[in-house]
Amino acid sequence: MMQDLTYFNVNGMIGRGAYQTPAFPTATTYAEHLDYLDIDRSLVWQVAARDLNPAVGNRMLLEEIADAGLQERLFPALVITPACGFERGVLAFLRDHLGSGRVRALRLTPDLSRFPIREIERVLGELASYEPVVLWDCPTFETQANLRDIEHLAGVFPSLAFVITQKMWPGFGGVLDLMWRRANVYVDTSLLHMRETHSLLVNNFGAERVIASVGPKTDYGAALAALAHAPGLSPAQRTMMAHGNIERLLKIPPLDRKLARPGTSLKGKEIWQRFREGQTLNDIEIIDAHGHVGPHTRGWFFERASAEDSAEALIEQMDRLGVDRLLLSAGSALFGDNVAATTATERLLTQYGRRFNAYLVFNPLYAAEMTPRLDEFFRSGFYVGFKLLASYWKRPLTDPGFAPVWEYAHRHRLPVLLHTWNDQYNSPARLTTIAPNYPDAFFLLGHSGGGTAGRLEAEELALANPNVFLEFCGSFTSDRPFETTIRRVGADRILFGSDTDAHDQAWELGRYLSLPLPDTVLTPGLAANLKRILAARRTTGSPN
Repeated sequence: MMQDLTYFNVNGMIGRGAYQTPAFPTATTYAEHLDYLDIDRSLVWQVAARDLNPAVGNRMLLEEIADAGLQERLFPALVITPACGFERGVLAFLRDHLGSGRVRALRLTPDLSRFPIREIERVLGELASYEPVVLWDCPTFETQANLRDIEHLAGVFPSLAFVITQKMWPGFGGVLDLMWRRANVYVDTSLLHMRETHSLLVNNFGAERVIASVGPKTDYGAALAALAHAPGLSPAQRTMMAHGNIERLLKIPPLDRKLARPGTSLKGKEIWQRFREGQTLNDIEIIDAHGHVGPHTRGWFFERASAEDSAEALIEQMDRLGVDRLLLSAGSALFGDNVAATTATERLLTQYGRRFNAYLVFNPLYAAEMTPRLDEFFRSGFYVGFKLLASYWKRPLTDPGFAPVWEYAHRHRLPVLLHTWNDQYNSPARLTTIAPNYPDAFFLLGHSGGGTAGRLEAEELALANPNVFLEFCGSFTSDRPFETTIRRVGADRILFGSDTDAHDQAWELGRYLSLPLPDTVLTPGLAANLKRILAARRTTGSPN
């Protein structure tokens, strides 16, 4: 149980910038978000320091925190660039505030500030004696050059702590390598939404180098739930990650009282509050509509990776969270011999009874072998629908090779789970003529279209076709609030999915349950909507 755990976030961003609609225009609006998530304190930075000018934005940040009277909760992280070493008065400003003890952290945003990380060495050299914590906003697809630059800086300044923040799974191996090479490199887990990543980090580097924080507003409590339900961690380790490590690095004493005030904003959110505390949701039916079973490659890092170990990890995860059932597809079928993997997957997973059902992977490359055996595969009831991965196979959804899927799913009223993204292969718009032409098939849009452009296409497709549903996992890749999507298309058209076993089921479930909507709006997506789809099946002999 974690109801008394204090959190100190490191990823606060306030202000109105040039590149996105502001999530938190003011310090006060950000404090309200912290209250909703029951987070006591946070490092914050001003977006104008990145988009406009560091000196201008940093001064705005300090003034806004002071004017709002939030000095006890919001701690400034000043943005620096190599230009700070040349601009008149800026180094003196930084020294004054670091020397005062009020400022204890610096932030690097090289992707939009346009500089190679190594070039910040001169500025850090001027400020290193104050021992600030240096945070790097690490982009999803960071360059090897930037990783090597951080390695270089961590070696030059061994007394400084370098924290890699808001990193996702692509390129995570580079982060692991960097932590192995430099003991003063730390990682923030806000966007590390992979299964058992907390345990992997602790087992390899120790809990003292892991900082649990939250990411963008639209992720809400995802990372909090991931920490609460991470397996194998002691209460002391969770405490270190939640606030102890960053307080130690910042040289700030722990709190002796709560500062967050959740208030009425959590009315009707009892399920989320229980889940956030680490409770198992045994009294609520949850069917995960989107999963996989290993093995994996393509940049994923797991301690348990084989198909057999993956299945065991899934069962443990589901039991820990309270997930009753998982509908999945096998990695071996998606990225290997489609036909052989289909048989092997059923043989492996049927030993777990009704905890697993599967989508039949249909890769057009194997259509000649798969199509004549569709009745055979679906007869047992283990397979409940189809799974397509068009963009990975480099075949657009309009390819005639997918026609057997549309026809069979329509004839037998089966769901088709599609990886959707705003790209040339599986953009939801490519289903504009397909979905209405096969009205008895159910089109489940995995990731709800991916980015914002894909999300909007997914919403339009669902509004035009009653057989189209939006599946939740990975929808965090859009900054469009998912609660807006639910209000637009209706709660009866939403399916909860996690993309486990690669994704952390707790992270995705926590994000879903913490959306600022009442439990009564969110619960249909946990099981009822999917059960309605499965019950419509025309194929005989399948227990739904």
